[in-house]
Amino acid sequence: LDYMCDKKDKNWQTHFIMLVEKSDFPELNEIDPVVPKIREACRDLASRAPSFRRPTLQTRFFETGDNYYLGMEFTREYDKWKNALATELVAPLIMKVKTDVDKKKVGRFKGLLIHHIDRLWYDGCLETIRKGDVYNPGARYRVPRLYLINSYTDTKLGQLPIGESFRLSDNPEEKYEIVIKKGSNIIVRNVEGYISKMSGSAAVKRESNLTRGPDGNSES
Repeated sequence: LDYMCDKKDKNWQTHFIMLVEKSDFPELNEIDPVVPKIREACRDLASRAPSFRRPTLQTRFFETGDNYYLGMEFTREYDKWKNALATELVAPLIMKVKTDVDKKKVGRFKGLLIHHIDRLWYDGCLETIRKGDVYNPGARYRVPRLYLINSYTDTKLGQLPIGESFRLSDNPEEKYEIVIKKGSNIIVRNVEGYISKMSGSAAVKRESNLTRGPDGNSES
């Protein structure tokens, strides 16, 4: 709920807008925007959560090398809520379907929305674990903030922590990772392992922490 209502950090809201913009149905952002519906649905889910049959969620979070894993179950109530929300989001498109091809396109788009609603759920779950002092209690304030989507807003490179990945705002083709921070100078490496130095004042966009393919772009 916080992600969809936050007035300072609008990355998740922008993310859903961009999903629609890059889909086969960009007009949906104008005729029936999805963000207000998702926001209201999140409020509804949060208000009903205490009455769920299982109000608490069992999770397992662990890391292996550079990868973090989150294992958990979706509650029946969440699954029902998610599918109903996705159906509501594509309802304006269903009414305009004329061919089987159109129907398949809407079905694929609905599946895409469900996938990213799940990702929003995971992101909220990770933050609940991180702030709840559930794991590694002796290092609560050193547990990294994990991101499941890229940032859509610029930030200064020096504001990102060591280990965070990013792209230069004016040259987004290549992905980098912060290796060393020394004053205003930041040592970074690209996906091929080449080291370079950048200024901490450089404008960048933070990347997600999802595992990528060898090219640094494809989510694996």
